[in-house]
Order: sequence, then structure tokens, then C-alpha cells
Amino acid sequence: MVTANRRSERAQDVPIAINSVSGAALAQRGVADTSELQMIAPSLTFNNPVNVGSPYVRGIGSDQTDPSSESPVAVYVDDVYIGTPFSTMFKLMGVQQIDVLAGPQGTLFGRNTTGGVIQVRTLDPSHDLTLNASVAYGNYDTIAVPIYASVGLSDTIATDLSFLYEDQGKGMGRNLFLNTDTYRQTDNNFSVRNKWLLDLAPTTKVRLAFDYTSAASNLDYQKVQGTFFPPANAPSVGLGYPGAHNSQSDYPVTNRLKAGGASMTVDQEVGALQLTSVTAYRRTHTFYTLDLDASPAPLAPYSFNDHFRSFSQELRLRNVDPAARLKWVAGIFYYNAKGDISPAALAGVPLIYNAQKTMSIAAFGQGTFAITPTLNLTGGLRYTYERQQNPSEFFGVPAYARQSVSKPTFRVSIDNHFMPNVMGYVSFNRGFKSGGYNLLTPDNAFQPERLDAYEAGLKTEFFDRRLRLNIAGFYYNYSNQQVVISGNGTTITQNAASSRIYGLEGNLEARPFAGLTLASGISVMHGRYRNFPDADDKDANGNQLGPTDVTGNHTINTPNLVISGSINYGFDTSLGKIAADVAVTYNDGFYWAPNNRLKQPSYALVNAGLSLSPNGGPVTFRIWAKNLTDSQYYLTRTTVAPLVGDTQVQAPPRTYGLTVAYKY
Repeated sequence: MVTANRRSERAQDVPIAINSVSGAALAQRGVADTSELQMIAPSLTFNNPVNVGSPYVRGIGSDQTDPSSESPVAVYVDDVYIGTPFSTMFKLMGVQQIDVLAGPQGTLFGRNTTGGVIQVRTLDPSHDLTLNASVAYGNYDTIAVPIYASVGLSDTIATDLSFLYEDQGKGMGRNLFLNTDTYRQTDNNFSVRNKWLLDLAPTTKVRLAFDYTSAASNLDYQKVQGTFFPPANAPSVGLGYPGAHNSQSDYPVTNRLKAGGASMTVDQEVGALQLTSVTAYRRTHTFYTLDLDASPAPLAPYSFNDHFRSFSQELRLRNVDPAARLKWVAGIFYYNAKGDISPAALAGVPLIYNAQKTMSIAAFGQGTFAITPTLNLTGGLRYTYERQQNPSEFFGVPAYARQSVSKPTFRVSIDNHFMPNVMGYVSFNRGFKSGGYNLLTPDNAFQPERLDAYEAGLKTEFFDRRLRLNIAGFYYNYSNQQVVISGNGTTITQNAASSRIYGLEGNLEARPFAGLTLASGISVMHGRYRNFPDADDKDANGNQLGPTDVTGNHTINTPNLVISGSINYGFDTSLGKIAADVAVTYNDGFYWAPNNRLKQPSYALVNAGLSLSPNGGPVTFRIWAKNLTDSQYYLTRTTVAPLVGDTQVQAPPRTYGLTVAYKY
């Protein structure tokens, strides 16, 4: 069951390409945070430039790193929009299910998106006493303690608590210059979420949620293999690639994040209608230090002090009669946010204060009309007005800028159930992503981008729903595309390109017999820039070569082929219940920049686990491994500036460990 149309429906009846996975299936496949969701959705990649999360769906995404930069792939937790990229990469705790929706979803979701939506739904509190707790210990002296508890306080009130503590005591690499550990993904991190469910009346249900996260890490940049650091004053230890997960920075890299928020969701039945109100407030603070030159040379020790806060209010009204020929939903969405860098500093000297204030209000509606008992026509429309302000100060010189935009977006689809369990659909969506300001660069405003998306799909189930096969083909026209350029310690976003991306994706799930579940997915894509005559271009040492015409080049983060699969088999023995699971993802590789020089080579990830529940009791022992084959791939690769050149952050190597879990 999914809520892609803002009402609860079977995923097989929704004319949208959706990857939907339960919390239990996520655990079986070793998916512990949002950055690992590529294991369940082959059209999704999740990058980690600097200290932010950057999801891409079908080649649509962004590597913008400002606190106010919004992703073309929107992330929602319990219908609350996560508006800053600093908070889109988080641990999955107390999760009921995750839905990855491909294509523009701005018609019904709070913010306008061109790439898609990642929708996270957490567990509702249960009136039955529930306790799920575990302790995991792995290599690199890593420990994780997740706890979920729920209890009913009365017939109408229930509450729960999700808690997670994580710490990696030993780094995955060494800083060869400072002789310290580096690449610690967690450093005494903890997250907590408290949720309340109040049944105030038979027609009124209220959910209150509070969450807070404190996290730290030190994923260090390093020189790319085959590159050489040229400054004459650089010690010999600082020349070239330092080895897997090692670094040679003279300035320690740290990333500290504190984030939290509160939300209230009210579902109120009004006769034959349901009114839903979602009110949310969120704050994020990050402090980040970075040796931009990734070497012992004292060239570019940066520090960033970033803040973000947002308030959102959404009201939705829909009819609830399941027999109605017209199913509709309408609403309004208000969003107010501010992100700032205050200040950014070089070598400890404050240089920049820059902020973006955003106010957006939108009205939307969508209806699905049953033309016949099997044929449905859906139309949706959204109109958005948005205003952005940019107060700033660079090197003591104050400035102020402002821009606004008004945009309609829409969706049309038609679907037909050829048989009870066979549905086909075609759709057209127009989406746009907001413009904004780069907070590290003065006077750098960029405008909205637009995506026209055509899609056709087939959703099928056979053999008493033991076999499910879904196929979708898509064709994207991408215009006024926002392209991020990195260099000299700053980023610039330009509206420079138009591109075309098309492809085919499929998902297969099978349950041949009790205890065995098979799943697989495939994504085949073709993405090229259609018109990009003035792209930024640098060589491996960061020397400027461009602008260069890259028309015809591969669009970034668009792998030609991605294949995923998983097997889970559980069976009873005299020792207890045994369950084995293996999940595999193969990515054919992609390019990190439009000049198509730095590439992510092809790689395969294998996660595996084996568990035992003695005598069917409440305790489970599980051994597990992630990236079992120790495949080498990257969280980000970029070219910075002269004397610096190509740098990268490697993804985690093989990890493994033991988990002991208790469930009541």
C-alpha cells in the first residue's frame, strides 16, 4: 500500500513507477540509511559531495552543497519535507516502508521536483507493548545499538520511541601527514524520535512527532589515482594518491551535524471527506572543516558554519468514498525557510556571510475519473508562487538580491486494467525545480529548470500474486538545466544545458513457495546533453581548459545499466529458524562532470547475512557483511582548482559483523 496519490492504494493500481520496500526487507538487504537505497531502486544513485546527500533518480539530481539548496529528488519523512541537503542522508530507524517514486511529483507533493520523491514512513505507535532492540558489532571497532519501543497509555493514546547509537572506534584509513585515523563514518552519533498517536474522536486522529540527531564523521578527500600534486613546497608524503581511504591533509576534516524538528499531522473526517493538516518545523546546524587541496601544503583550509530552518504547512482535502467514480484531492502548501553560511572562513579568517530566504505558496488538485470500470483518466494541476531573498556580505561588502517566480505544473495519465491483475498506463508530467543563490559565490543567482516527462508502464501479477512484474519506459526533455561547477573553494550553478534522457526499467518479485522471496530490478538509460556549448572544463591538475562544447556528452550520474537482485530464504530446523539473504547491485558506471573526464567505473555491491532464531524465541543472532567483495567506488569525485586538481572521497570498503536482536 502506497500514498503516491495522497490516498492509500495498492502500488499495483497506481500509474507511477514505484519501488516500495518494507522496513523488514530493508534490514534483510542490509540497507541502513538513505545512501544505501540504490540496493532497492536500480534507477537511484546516492552521492555524498562534501557533507550532503545528493540523490539522483533516472539521471536527475544535483550536487549543490549550500544549506538552502533543494534537491530535484525530494525527501519526505511522514509527509514532512526535508528541505536541506544536509539532512537527506540519515539512518533508517523505526521505518514501516520506503517508496521511491520516479519522475516529476510536484503536483501532489509539497515542493516542486523534477527527479522524483523518496517517501519514508515510520511506524505508528502500537497500543500493544512492543520492544525491538539489538546490538551490532563489526570491524573497525564499530558498534550500533538501535532500540524501538511502543506502548499504549490509554484506549486513545499510544506513544513510541526510536533510538539509535553508533560509533566507529577505528578509522577505515589513515591521515599519513598528521598520523591520525580518518574515515570514521560515525563518532558517538545518536538519533532519537518520539511519536504520539491520539485518537481524539472516531473521526479525529492526531500524530505528533519529535526527532533529534547528533552526528559526526571525518570522511577525508584524497588525490585521485594517477594524479600528482605539483607545488615545490609540498612534502614528499603529499604527492599523489595516498592509498585506499587514506589522506594526507594538513588540516583535519570534521563534519558535525545537529538536526531536529517537530510535526503535527491531523486527519479529520468531515462527512464524506477527509481533511489532512501537516504542520512541521525543522532546524539544522552543521560545522564542517575541509582541507580543500587534499595535501600537506597549507593552501586552502576551509571551515563552514551552516544553519537552516524551515516551517511548512499543508492542507489537503479529499473524498473517501471507494465507490466514487471521481476520486479527487485538493490542497495548499506553504513553505518558509532560511539557510545561511555564517561565516565561511579560510585559514580561520571569516570571509563570507550569505543567506537565502525562501517563501513559497502553492495550490494543487488532482482527480481520477473512472471512464469505465477498468479505464481511468487522471489530471492534476499545481500553481506555485515563490520569492527568494539573498542578503550577503563578502569581504566586508554587504549586498542584497531578490527574485521571484510563478509556475504552473501539471500531470495527465490514463490507465486501464486489461485484467484484474494487469494494468497498463501512459502519462505526461511537467515538473520544475526552484532556482536560488549559491551561498559561496557573490552575485550567483540561477533560475528554475524544467522537465517534461513521458512515461508508459505495465504492472502485472500472476499465479495468485506469487509473481509480480512491472515495466516502465520513459522519455525526458530537460531544459534550462541547473549545472553545478566546483572550483577555487566555491560552487557556481548555471542554467546552461538542455538534455535528453530515456530508458527502460523493470522490477520482478517472486515467492515460489513459503519462505523464499526473490526480487530483481534492471534500469537501462541513455542520457546526452543536447545543447551545452559553454561547459566548464578542467584538466587533472585543475587548469582551466574551457568553456568547452560538450553537446553530445553523457549526462552526469546516468549509468547505462544497473541490475539489482536479492534472495531471502527462511526455514525451520531443530536449532530454530534460519534465514539467509543476499542482495546484489551492479552499476555500469557514470560520469561525474559534463566534460566526461572523471568517471565512476563499473562496480558491484554484495550484501549478505545469515540469521538464527533459536527455538523460534525472541532472540536472533545474525552475521552479516556489506560490500562483501570489497568493491571500490566513490561517494564523490571532483576537480577543484589549479595546484589542487582532481580529488575524491571513496565509499566504504568491506564491513562485517554480528548482531544480537531481541523482539517482544
